[in-house]
Amino acid sequence: MPVRSSSLFKKLFLFLLVLLTGLCVAAYGLLRASLPSLDGEQPMKGLTQTATLERDAGGMAVLSAGNRLDLARATGFAHGQERFFQMDLLRRNSAGELSALFGEAALDYDRKIRLHRFRHRAEQLIENLSADHRQLILAYTEGVNQGLASLSAKPFEYYLLQSELVSWQPADTLLTLYSMYLDLQDDDGSRDFSLTLMRDHLPDGLYAFLHPAGSEWDAPIDNSIRAPSAIPAEKWPQSHSQELVQLDGESEDRLVGSNNWAVSGELTPYRSAMLADDMHLGIRVPNIWYKAQFNWTEADRTHQITGVTLPGTPLMVVGSNGHLAWGFTNSYGDWSDLIRLQLDETGEKYLTPEGYLSFQPVNETIRVKGQPAVTHTFRETIWGPVIGEDAEGNLLAYRWVAHDPEGANMNLIGMEQARTVEDGFAVGARAGIPAQNLVMADSQGNIGWTVAGAMPIRFGYDGRYISDWSQGNQGWAGYRHAEDYPRLLNPEQHRLWTANSRVVGGSMYDKIGDGGYALGARSRQIRDDLFAKERFSEQDLLAIQLDDEAVFLSPWRELLLNVVVPGSQHPQLDDIRQALKDWSGHAAEDDLGYLLVRQFRLNVRDKVYQDLNRAMLEQSDRFDFNSVRNQLEVPLWQLVSARPAHLVPSDFNSWQELFNMALTDTLAGLDEDYGDWRQLNWGQFNQVEIRHPLSAFVPLLGKLTDMPAMPLAGDSFMPRVARNAFGASQRLVVAPGHEDKAIFHMPSSQAGHPLSPYFGVGHEGWRTGQATGMLPGDIQYRLTLVPSN
Repeated sequence: MPVRSSSLFKKLFLFLLVLLTGLCVAAYGLLRASLPSLDGEQPMKGLTQTATLERDAGGMAVLSAGNRLDLARATGFAHGQERFFQMDLLRRNSAGELSALFGEAALDYDRKIRLHRFRHRAEQLIENLSADHRQLILAYTEGVNQGLASLSAKPFEYYLLQSELVSWQPADTLLTLYSMYLDLQDDDGSRDFSLTLMRDHLPDGLYAFLHPAGSEWDAPIDNSIRAPSAIPAEKWPQSHSQELVQLDGESEDRLVGSNNWAVSGELTPYRSAMLADDMHLGIRVPNIWYKAQFNWTEADRTHQITGVTLPGTPLMVVGSNGHLAWGFTNSYGDWSDLIRLQLDETGEKYLTPEGYLSFQPVNETIRVKGQPAVTHTFRETIWGPVIGEDAEGNLLAYRWVAHDPEGANMNLIGMEQARTVEDGFAVGARAGIPAQNLVMADSQGNIGWTVAGAMPIRFGYDGRYISDWSQGNQGWAGYRHAEDYPRLLNPEQHRLWTANSRVVGGSMYDKIGDGGYALGARSRQIRDDLFAKERFSEQDLLAIQLDDEAVFLSPWRELLLNVVVPGSQHPQLDDIRQALKDWSGHAAEDDLGYLLVRQFRLNVRDKVYQDLNRAMLEQSDRFDFNSVRNQLEVPLWQLVSARPAHLVPSDFNSWQELFNMALTDTLAGLDEDYGDWRQLNWGQFNQVEIRHPLSAFVPLLGKLTDMPAMPLAGDSFMPRVARNAFGASQRLVVAPGHEDKAIFHMPSSQAGHPLSPYFGVGHEGWRTGQATGMLPGDIQYRLTLVPSN
């Protein structure tokens, strides 16, 4: 009997092993079947001439066509082959259609996004685009769907989700653009709401202190410096709650943003000016950008542009055309408003300058995977959707550039043939994109800054706060014309820089407004780096992009060493003091002192602002500390420096007690998460965590798809922004006309497929800052696209 049982067990084991092997082989076969074709010949409908899709060893796409429409088809083909799942997420994100893919888990998010009706707006806009731009999107759409159809199997993500593909539609390109609005701008008015709450419920002096006009960190390009506010006589507001909460585990530079700057031809080895641009976003596998070179002929002129595209659109987002190089940082101007509605006695109508009007009811059907569809109903006004209530229960409507036709178009394509900074100014003023700081450098040596994107004209109110448009004395008076845009051409200092903080003052600032600028620490450090030299090579500008000096945190180290540590009785005081003395002054991978100072500041901030947060939440649970935190760094430092007795937070008897508790909590938190804090360093805390969107939910998928966990230098408040899965989504340094010497970095990789021969290629160069080229290397793969009926 034991012999038979052993034999049966062996047979069962062998059967299961064969079955498992078969399943693995089948899964591997499906995975391989969804790889794009890299070589050979591919028939393609709609092409008027043969086109080519070549790739170098890193997978950079070199697209060549006889005209711009054929190039759009070829670009769509490449995106559809390699990035369709990413594109699908972008369109579903802005359309509020993620529930159809992920089920009930995404339903609350979809409900929130449906208020903006972006699919409806995109479908309307497609019909009203110029004929040229509509043809461009149609050609791109055809290319995407043919690229997808060319795969032997659908992208592997759809097997994991057990979902079917939905083909690309022309409106989806505009939905991709709307998804960038959701990334880059406030979509629910939380900043306006929270600032209004603070203004209305804090003493005037305390509010002015907490919302200063400027600080020592400001570095606007026009030198329009503004002073911080004085420490007020008023105390913190009182509240009934004594709960201690973590307000925010990260600093303000975790908000999406970017750095860019330019130096004129006077300061380069060439006649050409030089541009540096690194856009900061959340980073996943694959990276949001797709590196490409466009080559085509138009009107007997040959065009070549090198840079990054956004899968879902046919345009080059950032790059150089040999005459002009351009790059973006998020502007953080004021592009939306909350409007307090005045209702009639029935509550069914709201007051406008033309009298009372009825709300427009909207019913949105949301498909939910595995469940019946859900109908989401809300109301719209002539100004925008009803988005919530103020602290007194009055309805609020939301006015946003993204809702208007001026907010989304294909006019950015004009950058492809712009030859000078002046040309770029004209393109930027017509571009329908989330408003950006556009910095440019041309081959004639000129540099320039402007805002690209639609700019509303306000009248009668301060756009930072909730307003009332019912009487007609407040509102928007259309959009600015190109000649009315803020801009700066060839400043005397031969240098320009932006980094999400306030760029200008005076009348130009008034046009842009304040939508929640970053503290100027990065801008100031970039400015100072630029003025530290009189000549610049590409490597010099890359060195600024990689600058991880802890200028912002240096005063906090001094506070710890000279104030906190001498007054502390912590049992590990000698180790603390030694770590602070050993710090390098940089966010370096092997630095423990930097980690302690950084986490100490965050703990202090959370404790200092508990009274503010509690009091505002008692007024309304919609108060959002994160939306107003940026400039709170300014009064925070004033408080911990002066340590006024009347502003000691209510949880503590003295500033020293607060500091001691913050230090204790800092070390305890590190011990809890990582073990003994004394064995840690910044690189262990700040490791690469760049993952595929599904790897957290599918066992073992991350082994195939995710980037290896490795230490990262850099952090917030310095040019080298680097935090786990957030930071430079690309780095570019280029002098137009000298692209052969340009530098380019991109995290993750070009490939979205883990079995791609170039999966992960380039990622390590991005992590370590090793200079790598912008132009394509030797061609390794060549796919010929031929016209087909």
